[in-house]
Amino acid sequence: MNIILLLFLVFIVAPISNLIHELGHLTGAKLAKADAIRVHIGRGRKVFQVAINQIEIVIGIVFISAGVTESRRDRTYKSYEVIYITLLGPLFNAIAVFICYLLYEVVRNEFLLLIMLYNGWLFMMNCIPFKMKDQASDGYIVLKEIFGK
Repeated sequence: MNIILLLFLVFIVAPISNLIHELGHLTGAKLAKADAIRVHIGRGRKVFQVAINQIEIVIGIVFISAGVTESRRDRTYKSYEVIYITLLGPLFNAIAVFICYLLYEVVRNEFLLLIMLYNGWLFMMNCIPFKMKDQASDGYIVLKEIFGK
């Protein structure tokens, strides 16, 4: 991998792909009529923040790392709502893979291929059920909702 592709992956593909994933969760939370939604991309000190209605988007200084979407509402979410909120994150990455694949068939270039591969990796890694300390994958959350707490 040449340095341009590596920089493109780290500073463009990873943050945008993580945002795509978190926008999937945001969409699910909106469908579940959440009272407030917060999308946080990156870690560390806040460098950017925007709030529109009940949606807040925050970008941390280390924006190349993962993100998290939190939503709340007065009524407790039903299990099926938690499941579709959770599944929409990886589904948005899968849609990005499909779109990139269609584009790649027309315009073959390394940058498009990298976007497709990274989104595919995000999709697969988030579907695998695992938990490390306080962080659980989307797959883990879905299985937990299906089979009980």
